[in-house]
Amino acid sequence: MEKNKTSKKALRSLIEDSTQEALSRLELPEATKKVKKLIGRSAKKLAEAYAEILKREEKKKKKVEKFIDEAVKGGRNSTKKNKKTKAEHVTV
Repeated sequence: MEKNKTSKKALRSLIEDSTQEALSRLELPEATKKVKKLIGRSAKKLAEAYAEILKREEKKKKKVEKFIDEAVKGGRNSTKKNKKTKAEHVTV
C-alpha cells in the first residue's frame, strides 16, 4: 500500500495560488489586502473539505483492499476460531 497523505496546508496553498492566478487573468483591479485575506480564508475552508474527502476515499480503499485480502485468504481467522470453539463446546 502506498501512502498519499496530503496535508491541509499543502492543499490550502495550492487552492490559494490557483485562485489568485485565476483572478489575475480577469480584468479586475489589483487585489487588496482585504481581498487576499478573503481568498486565504476561503482557501482554508476548501482545503479542510478536500482533506476530509481524501481521508474518506483512502479509508474506503483500505477497507476494500482488506476485504479482498481476506476473501483471497479464505475469510477472517477470528471467525474460524469462534466456529471451532463453539463446535468443541457442543461436543463436550
